[in-house]
Amino acid sequence: MELENNPYLLITVERYYHPIEAHIAAGLLKSEGIPVFLHGINHVSADWLITNAIGGIRLQVPHKFAAQAKEILSVDAKLDESYLKTLEKCPKCKSSDISSHTFLWKLSFLVVHLFQIPIPWDKEQRICKSCCHKWSLNK
Repeated sequence: MELENNPYLLITVERYYHPIEAHIAAGLLKSEGIPVFLHGINHVSADWLITNAIGGIRLQVPHKFAAQAKEILSVDAKLDESYLKTLEKCPKCKSSDISSHTFLWKLSFLVVHLFQIPIPWDKEQRICKSCCHKWSLNK
């Protein structure tokens, strides 16, 4: 029996080091009708410290779906942060011309190290450049 015609031959198309990422990619491929097997998912879920030792979670598909799966995953990887920022709009004027900054992180850092008083500093704020409206993402 030739390897190319073997329906049980699984090809690793991607490796992941976090179970959630692996499940999202597997769901994406399953939605396209591609059978998926996550090799090592149970090991990583039971003991995440061995993730690097076993080479991560291997996303495997049957040989005949390998090229299609790689193409689907590569298209999904192109959705980077700059593209996602274009989807974000100002709640007041619906403009997509937005800037972001982290609120008072330098002051918070100084207070924690000098006085050992923790102040949360990861409050993301957005400012609309069109109407100057300010809003916070973390509440």
